[in-house]
Amino acid sequence: MTECPKGGHDIPDEDEVGARCEEHGVTLLWRGPPITPEDFAPEPQARRAPPPTAPRALGQHPH
Repeated sequence: MTECPKGGHDIPDEDEVGARCEEHGVTLLWRGPPITPEDFAPEPQARRAPPPTAPRALGQHPH
């Protein structure tokens, strides 16, 4: 069973599509494979894209 994130108890209504806790108004939908701890691992620094360059202010010319 899945734990209710608001109530800290098992959600009683669960199937292959999702889970619903009527008491706390929580609905969880399953989309894709289960999340693993590796999904939250930070990416290596080298894989991150550099920040975009800021646009020039209006009225400034390169010459």
